[in-house]
Amino acid sequence: MGHHEGMEPTEGAPTRHLWLLRHGKAASDAPRGGNDRDRPLTGRGRRDASALGARLSVPGSLRGADQVPPPQLVICSSAVRTRQTAALVVQAMGQDLPIDSFDALYGAQPDLVLQYVREVDEEVASVLVVGHNPTVYQLAWQLLVERQADGGDGDDRARLEAQGFPTCALALLRLEVASWEDVTDGCASLTTVRTPPY
Repeated sequence: MGHHEGMEPTEGAPTRHLWLLRHGKAASDAPRGGNDRDRPLTGRGRRDASALGARLSVPGSLRGADQVPPPQLVICSSAVRTRQTAALVVQAMGQDLPIDSFDALYGAQPDLVLQYVREVDEEVASVLVVGHNPTVYQLAWQLLVERQADGGDGDDRARLEAQGFPTCALALLRLEVASWEDVTDGCASLTTVRTPPY
């Protein structure tokens, strides 16, 4: 992953969109001879991932995300369940999106995931990260603007917390940055948070 120079600025304030997805429901046990990294999706996990991808394939069908460009790149951990989730979402979207999987993102803390996000090509405006909890939820929380105590309905962290973050939950963040390398804590607002069924 690298950076591209000379890109024309987009109209209005520069923004990036980050889709943070927890992998689909996985089997409780690994196949014989395997370990936690090898646990595959269950039937429900596969259905949820495919249903989400089908929603993303139709502009405006995912409530709250109708004005957001669909993901152009997928980043995931190398665990079987995250790679399967990413592949099923992309397949159901009907898009030939690059899926980059990294060993380091299995068991990674939010700050390490953020490092990978900061290295995304500048020509990409919208990225899907498929990962594990609690990391994905914590990263969303960390990036959201911290409101004052009287934030009321505008408190994105409260909205995220109220929704919960089960398997195949999705948080879509709008990042008020000109460049991926500028992504930092508190730079985002919550566009929507969705959970299965999709």
